[in-house]
Amino acid sequence: MSQILRLPAPACRHYVRGRCDYEEVLNPGYDPEYRCRVLVRLQQVYDTFLTQADAFDLDESKATGIWEKRFREVCSEDTGCQEYEPDDTNSYPGCALCLGDVCVFRLPECGGRCRNYTPKPRG
Repeated sequence: MSQILRLPAPACRHYVRGRCDYEEVLNPGYDPEYRCRVLVRLQQVYDTFLTQADAFDLDESKATGIWEKRFREVCSEDTGCQEYEPDDTNSYPGCALCLGDVCVFRLPECGGRCRNYTPKPRG
């Protein structure tokens, strides 16, 4: 009888830098623990801004101008994320570990052998 060996994790379509994105692909956005903390904080800042804009009854063009200024300020600050890896993209936060709004390091570790193992498509 042969023994089942560890599957080559990097060959699985759900393998991302030592992590598994299976659950996130299956139910996008379901687990809030996978969200990038920097983007979550930006969303909170934006929500607070919208509340303030409504309270001051700002028209759309005025509110847009103010938000653009605040957003530039936020983008110029250090994100404070210890896992931050600069990326060559121009999108905020510009982190190589950010997959949309998911942080790769927040995904569960890949054991290399699981029932959800799916080979990467050839090509």
